[in-house]
Amino acid sequence: METNEDGTYFQEGDHVRVKQTGEKGHVNATDGGVVYVIMETTQETRIFSALVDEDAYIELDLPAVQA
Repeated sequence: METNEDGTYFQEGDHVRVKQTGEKGHVNATDGGVVYVIMETTQETRIFSALVDEDAYIELDLPAVQA
């Protein structure tokens, strides 16, 4: 994830989750204001907004930290 003066954006390699369905994938490429996500189970490419905000359809998928 990248943060700059224009906001916070997903970037290549980020692991993400679709908020509504829980599907997981990783960002394969970025192009301007969109990210191309390869979904884990179907291997299909889906397109989402690159901007990270409360209205985004995807969120960063952080691995659980074990103590």
